[in-house]
Amino acid sequence: MTSFDSLFFNTSIGARASWRAAVALLALAASASAMAAAPEPEIVYEGSAPGLSPGVLVIRDSRSFDAAIEPLDPDLGGERPDLRKRSILRIVGRERENACRRTLLTEVETSGFNAVVRLEERVPERGCGCAGLSRPPAAWLVSVSRWVRRAEVVASDVVVSCEQPAARPADASPVLLWEASWDHEPGARIVSSAEQYSALIEQAGADADPNEIDFSQSRVVAITGRPRSNSCRKTRIVDTGLEQQTEAVFTLEEIYPATGQMCAQVFMLPRMLVYRVPIGVERARTVTREVR
Repeated sequence: MTSFDSLFFNTSIGARASWRAAVALLALAASASAMAAAPEPEIVYEGSAPGLSPGVLVIRDSRSFDAAIEPLDPDLGGERPDLRKRSILRIVGRERENACRRTLLTEVETSGFNAVVRLEERVPERGCGCAGLSRPPAAWLVSVSRWVRRAEVVASDVVVSCEQPAARPADASPVLLWEASWDHEPGARIVSSAEQYSALIEQAGADADPNEIDFSQSRVVAITGRPRSNSCRKTRIVDTGLEQQTEAVFTLEEIYPATGQMCAQVFMLPRMLVYRVPIGVERARTVTREVR
């Protein structure tokens, strides 16, 4: 190779290297710009998480999402988030051991691939008279940037005085006890004694403790959905609440297959969900929506 050829060859290598470096810098700048333009965190669900441990889970695909929301109560209603564009954080606080315990989600901060979740575990000072039934941990689903892959929870204990609203006993919301499938008419049924509750457990074939409910403080409501005639049919409770402290209201979504959707023809018994409610509840009703 002549000196001219060598000079040309080296110059070409240098030009290609400079071009690659420029492309890499442009890609890095584009990534940085996309991260800078990442959407703000948004709460898409707030409820409770019976049986789950405290912490945060990053969800980035549909299969993981379906498994992660299965324990939540009430169920997530409406349309599912688009996991091609966003990641979802499932955040769970600590068990709320009495009627005054609160968990507050105070901040979700994202930076690049990381997210930091800040919770306040509010505990009433001693002597507040916060006897009462324990409640499952509070839970949230928060939509964040698709870039987020890792997350951590920073929880702080905050003792509040008895005079503050956060230390006063809350109106007890319905608490999910167990679920099963059984052959019964759709609707809501109130159980007000230990004998009735034992009979309900036996009829449903459920693995539940008939002695877990103190009927001097609580009642039980059994919610039954519609029959399910194919593998696409689902029943989910998306909202629970009390009206005037004497009526429990449960909002159900009955999921039906969309037009043209292929579903195996499998008959399934109606879904049954059993809740604990305060002793003052005298009536229970369901509000049903059809979703395809």
